[in-house]
Amino acid sequence: MKRVVLAALVVSALVRRAEANPIDAFGYGARAAALGSAYSAVADDSAANYYNPAGLARTTDLRIDVGYQFARPLVEVSGQRQPLLDTRGLTAGVVLPGTIGPVRFAFGVSLFLPDQHVTRIRVLSFDQPRLHMYDNRTQRLYLAANLAVHIYRGLYVGGGLAFMSRSSGTVYLRGRIGISDPERSELTPSITQDLLAIRYPQVGLLFAATPNLSLGLTYRHRFALDLEQGFQIDAQVADPGQRPVVEKGSLKELARSVDLFQPWQLVAAAAARFSRVLVSFDLTYARWKDQPPPAAVFTLDLDIGQLTDLVKLPKSKDYPPVGFRDLLIPAVGVEWRAIDAAGPVSVDARAGYRYEASPIPEQDGESSLGDSDKHIFSVGLGVELSEITKVLPRPIAFDGYVGLTYLPTRSFRKSDPRSAVGDFTVAGNVVQTGIQTRLSF
Repeated sequence: MKRVVLAALVVSALVRRAEANPIDAFGYGARAAALGSAYSAVADDSAANYYNPAGLARTTDLRIDVGYQFARPLVEVSGQRQPLLDTRGLTAGVVLPGTIGPVRFAFGVSLFLPDQHVTRIRVLSFDQPRLHMYDNRTQRLYLAANLAVHIYRGLYVGGGLAFMSRSSGTVYLRGRIGISDPERSELTPSITQDLLAIRYPQVGLLFAATPNLSLGLTYRHRFALDLEQGFQIDAQVADPGQRPVVEKGSLKELARSVDLFQPWQLVAAAAARFSRVLVSFDLTYARWKDQPPPAAVFTLDLDIGQLTDLVKLPKSKDYPPVGFRDLLIPAVGVEWRAIDAAGPVSVDARAGYRYEASPIPEQDGESSLGDSDKHIFSVGLGVELSEITKVLPRPIAFDGYVGLTYLPTRSFRKSDPRSAVGDFTVAGNVVQTGIQTRLSF
């Protein structure tokens, strides 16, 4: 049994390599986050790789963005602080513009690299209370690559792929299992682990109707991060020196679960500039209705020769649909040019608000998926320096923001008074901050 536990621990370490997208929860880039992520009709920097790939083609300069983001969940379930991990890491992006004849295009790459966990995998019992939207969702590496083209008179189109991987592995035990004294079993462990690449598409359309009015449309496809972990014993069942009871026996177990799910999203956006004030608005439709049950499904297969028919294996439990709701998520941002760019320094003050209702229905049955509505407030400041040196004649920008996600108290009541979990509440806050440097060449 010690070997079995050791092998299982090794597999748990190996599967910590899946990649996915935490940006839905906290935004990408300091300027976009300060505007409440109402950025799909504004983006012309590396953040366009997430918000609207078409915006990459708006710039004619080589852009390099480097920053750092941090978020700390302070959320309670029934008054008890939950052990949720911080989300923190490096953001980096590049926009490479170019022309082919009269056609202007741009290629962009963006990365969010966590410095604590590249990913986190945790599968809990279906009835155990957990904060579904913050548990595994935010511990991910994000990578996206896109190509954008200027079509005609203010019309831009772009698209590309975001990348992740899922893991699949098995722990093997081979040898002999003792009957009268299991401690004298002789089993040799081995492990196989595969990382399977997953890609999902995203496309964007942007129309600069006038120099002061832009309209945007973005589609991000769904993905489900499937986790498969198996356990297999191939062994002879016999005491040492005795005739085997089973010459070649096997027990196979496979656990399948959905470690992370992202719904497909459609974003309609608009941005208008009035003198020194920029107002932006995003409305996102998120198809949460397709969320599968976040629980592991086990299958067992036993072969012990003539004795197989004497053993009745339990069937895997069927979980009811979770019944998530589709969402409309509004976001609004305001940017005010406090100091004009006529001199060597320009300063922008920013603020934003985003409302994300909870897609999780009442948890009055067997499941206990905790969540609450989210009111996301943010403020930020941007400073742009022009003609600092002859080496860097183009502007250098420094952006920073702070944000707060407020989760009002939400109560969940079980319809069955005999429920082992009982009624519970969810409430709390998430504090966020980030900085970014934007270079143009």
